[in-house]
Amino acid sequence: MRIFISWSGEMAKQCAEALRDWLPYMNQAIDPFVSSQDISKGERGLSKIADELQECSFGIVCVTRENQAAPWINFESGALSRELGDSSLIPFLLDMQVKDLDSGPLTQFQAVDGSNKEDVWAMVKAVNGKCEAKVESDRLRTTFDRFWRDIEEKLDYIRGAHPEADVPRRDVSEILDELVKLVRDQHTRIGALEKSIENSGATQYTINEPRGEIHFFGDESEPNRTRAVRVSRAANTVRQVMGGEGVEKLLKRGQGLVMHCTEEGVLKARDVHRELEKVAAHYNITIEVFGPDREMVAAHPPF
Repeated sequence: MRIFISWSGEMAKQCAEALRDWLPYMNQAIDPFVSSQDISKGERGLSKIADELQECSFGIVCVTRENQAAPWINFESGALSRELGDSSLIPFLLDMQVKDLDSGPLTQFQAVDGSNKEDVWAMVKAVNGKCEAKVESDRLRTTFDRFWRDIEEKLDYIRGAHPEADVPRRDVSEILDELVKLVRDQHTRIGALEKSIENSGATQYTINEPRGEIHFFGDESEPNRTRAVRVSRAANTVRQVMGGEGVEKLLKRGQGLVMHCTEEGVLKARDVHRELEKVAAHYNITIEVFGPDREMVAAHPPF
């Protein structure tokens, strides 16, 4: 799978080259493109980049405090998002955290903190998920853990070699203002979705999930549309609590949810059992957790 790694500035360039060399260890099907390394002498650079933008299946944008507003970064990000969709483009933050992103175009994507191991692991899983020849999850994690120190040390060296850019940090009030706008926008979107569900009068539907599907079925006395919205909200909250890992299927059944988990998911469910109990109580539903052998291992509320 071809991955386009975008950069602007020397620091981001070195980051892109480090990722280019490191990512294929995760999955041999990964074939990164970095303009500083993969355009031969004599080739027309802009034409080559335009061709690669169309051929790539995934995009990583190396972002630093200094380059986050650079026109080239935002041009390539916009081109990649049009070609790939938002879910296939990840800003990789080298010397900053997600909260330090300004209010530019990059804020619409799910960014990765390059100094956070679990953030980088989430990116690796996303990339592997786009490959036709996927590496099995446990083996991928083993490989990632084995090679993590290599990329961590390389990125630490790059950060140390480039003093922190004199870019003003965002004011807390500015961040809060942006969060309020995002929450309001999300509220509007959810309201439109709920209205669409109510108008459709559907009693059975499917919501796409990264690792399985969610179905609704049942014949309770509560109006179908009201129950559908309530259980949908509960399902969204459960997904947030579980973090999406280890959940094979999340089924909406009657007045509750049935969650089929891998062994990893069962351990996660046990760790967050108090949160799951709170979800069950808040939405007045049941949550049943099943392991890989299809045996129920937990129920909320307990019975």
